Amino acid sequence: MKIGGFMLGAVAGMAAAVYVSRKRPGMAAWASSSLAGACSSIGKSAASMMMKRGMKMTMSASSMAPKHSDDTAAKQGGGWEQVEHLINSDPGLKEQANQIMVESSSKPH
Repeated sequence: MKIGGFMLGAVAGMAAAVYVSRKRPGMAAWASSSLAGACSSIGKSAASMMMKRGMKMTMSASSMAPKHSDDTAAKQGGGWEQVEHLINSDPGLKEQANQIMVESSSKPH
C-alpha cells in the first residue's frame, strides 16, 4: 500500500467519524465503547493464550527431566567404577585428580 492511499483512507475515516459524531452523538459513544471492549477482549485472550503456551512449555520441560528410580544408585555405582578405572589407568590424570581432591577438601565451605 502506498502512503498516499493510507493518508486518503485516514482522512476519509476522520471525516466519517466527524459526520457520525455530529449526526448521532450516541452512536459515536457506542462505537468507541464497543471498540474498547473488543480491544480488551482481544488483549485478554492473547494473554491467556500466552499463559497456556508457557504452561505447556513448563510441563514439557519437566517431562523431559530425568526421572529417578530406586535402581539409580546401582546404575551410578557402575559409572563411578568406570571413572575410577579411567583415572587409575593414566598416572598424570590420577595425580591431577588427587590434587583436585586435596584442594577441594582444604577449602572451607
